Amino acid sequence: MSCIMTRSKPPDENASRTRRPVRVFSFENSAKRAPPRVMATTSVSKMDASVWGMLLAEVRLLPTMSIERIESLSCGGCIKPVNPFIVAVVIRANELPRAEAARLVLQGRWRARSAVRSEFEKGAQMPPFDHYMYVLACGDGSLYTGYATDVQARLAAHQSGRGAKYTKSHAPVSLVAQARFYSKARAMSAEAHFKQLSREQKDKLLERSKHEPLEDVLRCELPGFGEDTAVEFVCRSLANHVDPNYAAFMRPLVPTVDPRRLVGVRTSQLRKTARGLYRRADASDFIRSLPHALFEENQVHALAIGMEREYERAIELYDLFLPYVDNWATCDQLPVRVLAEQPARTLECVRRWMSSGHGFTVRFGIGALMRLFLDDLFEPRFAAMVAAARMPGSPERPEPESDAYYVDMMRAWYFAEALVRQPMAAWPYVERRDECALLDEWTRRKAIQKACESRRISVEAKERLRSFR
Repeated sequence: MSCIMTRSKPPDENASRTRRPVRVFSFENSAKRAPPRVMATTSVSKMDASVWGMLLAEVRLLPTMSIERIESLSCGGCIKPVNPFIVAVVIRANELPRAEAARLVLQGRWRARSAVRSEFEKGAQMPPFDHYMYVLACGDGSLYTGYATDVQARLAAHQSGRGAKYTKSHAPVSLVAQARFYSKARAMSAEAHFKQLSREQKDKLLERSKHEPLEDVLRCELPGFGEDTAVEFVCRSLANHVDPNYAAFMRPLVPTVDPRRLVGVRTSQLRKTARGLYRRADASDFIRSLPHALFEENQVHALAIGMEREYERAIELYDLFLPYVDNWATCDQLPVRVLAEQPARTLECVRRWMSSGHGFTVRFGIGALMRLFLDDLFEPRFAAMVAAARMPGSPERPEPESDAYYVDMMRAWYFAEALVRQPMAAWPYVERRDECALLDEWTRRKAIQKACESRRISVEAKERLRSFR
């Protein structure tokens, strides 16, 4: 996708009444050569850099949508000629709902995180829980079975000869039935099992689907398919509790997570889903289906690990999951209660995690030391371990969103907490500077900042800490 932008000078008061180009964007996507079929036009006021930034971020997610042109409109003196403009945005999209959703988003940045953003996400972004097995009737009477996330778009592709070689040579095709599932694996499993049936068996199931959903028919009648899998159970539970406003709130908080992977399910519901998963006989199938597609699936996975009571099994689950952790929220969500059962063994694991070289595994190891070994089990060498636990090649000031940043932030948190729970051991790490420093300067200052924000440190101690900045 390429983008070309030209900007004209802001019009003066007289020129604000004239029709002249303000900004022009041109997008090209080599993967979509066919011209879009639908256009939508909208008028937008108060466009500024933040709105364009939001727009560009969304357009990158939509290979089927482009902006045809953006022109100024005659505003008739309704606005002052200072920064805001009224412009006409012509949106081209393959589907009317996507064009309409994009039009709604452009109406204003202040509503983008509420109902308008919700409408945009429903219409424009690929729904993460929409997975279908579909059945087509071909021109010669044969059946074609496939998988899709958008059945109507896929049907159009088949009808235009671009869907598959078989349907192209056996046209025309029409949709007979479709079964909706919540995970790709479940939909593709249905497709594979359905293809193994004889024509007579297929016709029998399709006849039943005229009176009840095909997915229900397949669960009851398709040999070898059976009830929902653990993965399908988790995805179905998440899909039923999506909150777009909560998703908009969470996305800036976990910048290392692709926004398309975060759908917005609150922690209370994630805990309920994890409990339901843990009670399933096939829970291990979900646990081993790594990497997960969604941020919330990782959260459920982390919470489910915390329900394991057998120490050896828990260590196995931590080691399996930690390499796939890609954000601080999932890392810090991982419970550690079971690790307290065998402190000596846990310390061996903590050393291994802290030397792994994987940023969030290192962060988890430091967090385990902080949560389990800062009270009665504390030893001064633990503070020295944390002080030495930096990512290889860490700069003096780690870049935000880098592995070094999230490791050093956890190190700072450890020493801020240690100032409360083990002050005698922790004070030298924040006091000493320059040649005598026990901590790198960035982490030392962050530890002081966090400690000064704590309500568990006295006013006198905070004044002393500020003098060490």
